[in-house]
Amino acid sequence: MITNINNKRYYLGIDIGGTHFATGIVDTKETCLLEETLERHPVNSKMSAQNILNQLLLSITECVAKFHKPVYGLGVSIPGPFDYDNGISQIYGLNKYDSLFGVNIKLFLQSNLKGILVNPDEISFFNDADSFVLGETYNNDFMNHKVIGVTLGTGIGSGFTRNGKVVTDDPNIPNQGNVYNLPFKNKKVEDWISTKWFLDAYSEVFNKSISNVKEIAEKASASQEANKIFESYGQHLGEILCVIAKKFNPDAIIIGGSIAKSYFLFKDNFEKCFSNTPKIHITKGTAKAAILGAVIHLTKNQNTLSAKRKTEQYIMPLHTKDIQANNSYEVYPAFEVSKGVIHTGIDSLVDEFPNEGCVIIDGYLGAYWDDLIKKITQQLNENNVTHIIYSTTSAYKSSEDIETMVTPFLGGDDPVFGKIFTGELNDFFDLEKLNEIQTENGVLNILYGPGAALSGWDGKIVYMDMPKNEIQFCARAHQLLNLGNIFVKDKKQQYKRMYFIDWPALNKHKQALLNQIDYIVDGQFGSSFSWASGETFRNGLQEVSSNAFRVRPWFEPGIWGGNWMKNKIKGLPQDVPNYAWSFELIVPENGIVLSKNGNLLEVSFDFLMFQDNKAILGAASDTFGTEFPIRFDYLDTINGQNLSLQCHPTLGYIRDNFGETFTQDETYYILDADPGAEVYLGFNEGVKKEDFRKALEKSNSEAKPMAVEDYIQIHSAKKHDLFLIPNGTIHCSGTGNLVLEISSTPYIFTFKMYDWMRMDLDGKPRPLNIERGVANLNMDCQGDTVVSDYISKQEVINTGENWKIVKLSTHPKHFYEVHRFEFDNEISVQMNNQCHILNLVEGTKVKVVTNNRTMEIHYAETFVIPAAVSEYKILNLGSQEAKIIQSNVKSEFCDTRF
Repeated sequence: MITNINNKRYYLGIDIGGTHFATGIVDTKETCLLEETLERHPVNSKMSAQNILNQLLLSITECVAKFHKPVYGLGVSIPGPFDYDNGISQIYGLNKYDSLFGVNIKLFLQSNLKGILVNPDEISFFNDADSFVLGETYNNDFMNHKVIGVTLGTGIGSGFTRNGKVVTDDPNIPNQGNVYNLPFKNKKVEDWISTKWFLDAYSEVFNKSISNVKEIAEKASASQEANKIFESYGQHLGEILCVIAKKFNPDAIIIGGSIAKSYFLFKDNFEKCFSNTPKIHITKGTAKAAILGAVIHLTKNQNTLSAKRKTEQYIMPLHTKDIQANNSYEVYPAFEVSKGVIHTGIDSLVDEFPNEGCVIIDGYLGAYWDDLIKKITQQLNENNVTHIIYSTTSAYKSSEDIETMVTPFLGGDDPVFGKIFTGELNDFFDLEKLNEIQTENGVLNILYGPGAALSGWDGKIVYMDMPKNEIQFCARAHQLLNLGNIFVKDKKQQYKRMYFIDWPALNKHKQALLNQIDYIVDGQFGSSFSWASGETFRNGLQEVSSNAFRVRPWFEPGIWGGNWMKNKIKGLPQDVPNYAWSFELIVPENGIVLSKNGNLLEVSFDFLMFQDNKAILGAASDTFGTEFPIRFDYLDTINGQNLSLQCHPTLGYIRDNFGETFTQDETYYILDADPGAEVYLGFNEGVKKEDFRKALEKSNSEAKPMAVEDYIQIHSAKKHDLFLIPNGTIHCSGTGNLVLEISSTPYIFTFKMYDWMRMDLDGKPRPLNIERGVANLNMDCQGDTVVSDYISKQEVINTGENWKIVKLSTHPKHFYEVHRFEFDNEISVQMNNQCHILNLVEGTKVKVVTNNRTMEIHYAETFVIPAAVSEYKILNLGSQEAKIIQSNVKSEFCDTRF
């Protein structure tokens, strides 16, 4: 029985058929349809979308008005194809309800049933055949049995229940419980079990046409030929269900639909197909059962929603007044734009929309689309603007076609690595279906979702962006679908798919769309939003490109993480085991926060590069294009553990295997260290690759520790040391270090070869890549060569009054160089058409002056000065000497291509 939750007793059910809507009230306390409330409402399924939606709304409101008691929510039984979770029609090319293709029906009902239903948000959609079999399962007390249900009419619908629940993933039933598309006699089942089959069979026998099956049934009592048509139909149906029944072993078969009324004409031929005939039940009312089943589905699944994000990290505040003031590291750095307005709230954005015509809402994977569209709809209703909401998800290619397309880029069973997708976002869409989403005259048409602008609609373009850290938090809460509406349960596999497939496709689309964007929306806040005009947005990007700025860092725990960041950086959540990483400047995953009059708007760093990469990179722009070349991040092992023993791929390997342009060349700058801290770097003299490989494999296969010191050199580490780790170099940070990693931008291509016999934070083994790691090892990095070539030498190259510049040597493979500015009062620096990336590694606070604009930097903060700034000045605001680490692309790597 359905539990009567908080006195939510009465629900409305509606069954959407090809020619009518059937509505009725369900008493959830008694688990029954109140038959006196049952009504049928004729509908022309070929009408315009707006007319169908209005008829649907009228049918619901009339039923509720006649009941005179509170009706809590709504269960909808509707045929597929349909996005049942989101309430979006995917009905296409079926000559019924085609105008609803892409329409978000759920959103329409939720926004228009306020004051009609007690809770208009409590609306669910369920397949009509599944609704039918579930309703009949309860009507006939089959809750402890296995049941097959079929509806016979225009085609054949099917559903399966076990112990009172619909099942779709049982290996003993067809895919998703669908019988209609199974092969049968060199055709599909529906070619033999359908109204069309009856009409074609009649035409062949009598050499004339007939309008419907009912007329054939009426002739069957007097015509042996007409009767044989039904006998053949029964034979076909029996042969089909007999095969399925042998696997599923049902206790009962329930038959409904309009043709079920003629069961007596095909009963014998149908039942003789079964050696052990299960109980056959012919429904007394298909729509009645579907109404009951739709409500049962709603009430039994209404508490399954989970949190939108899984993380202890705070969401960035919407307003600067909500940021906790402190005089140290700023977790939410913002760039104050000089022109335009940053708005909060959707009401002001909706005021920008026309009353008729089109609005295209494009954007990024993982954004809170439902929240945004619901708020837009509510505001449009308050503004009395008639509108229809369409979703791009209805126009995706089939999941099978998408899987075929992306499989070559997914790296097979590899748990971490794939290859960068070379296609475009439009490759995920069935362009014929996308073009089928047609606008209506006289109303406001809104198309939303990633790729909406590909529709070719002529209207205002809104783009909703989403920070990649928030995308990952959503994925961990199982609230994210990959492109194509594909759900990947394993979070590592889902991230791999995002990194190699989804993000590259979305970024290409974002770049192409940048100059067409009329409004930009920050989609990370969930129930709240900030937005700006496209002009304000692009002007802000250009302003950032000419001044010093910081990106918004984000922080992650890890199995080896320490507590330096947790203790030193105020404003971070403390309810975490540690902090292993800070994404200080890993720009594929960082954003730029724009501010104006106290309101904040974050956009991805990609936009900055797409807007004007030459202003950012200067001389290096020809080499790197729109890819930002250098990253800064923190690795914290203070009171933590050793990192895994690892190396990174060679340039040729990363290109051939992963599709990246350049490889992961690193350095470890020791920003802070405990006494006795160490770094593992390079091989001991005489180590052979084959011996090292065997030791790694033995440790892994036998699950026994390995004597790492027999193979790897261990070096003491102290503050301001720099360890050089070009590709192929064996290395890891030992415990006791706060490493400022100065590296080329690629950041996931770590081949872990030994991980100290530990599990990850999720309790699962951390994947090792021994084969790949060994294949990329630089065995020349051993013996005395390690100290001479892989530990940086420091040289003063310029001095002035109370300042000096120290050059920290790098390896020839590194395309970037590293300097340290040391000064008591101030220092001025010429840019030489280069982009500088910097971090205050000693001191408390400095002021950076660029183009008469100032920015304060606190200890351990990373900042960027674009190449468009010809000269900048840094003033020491603290009482002790300031030291700033600085990196830029080496001149010999400019004006060329990798």
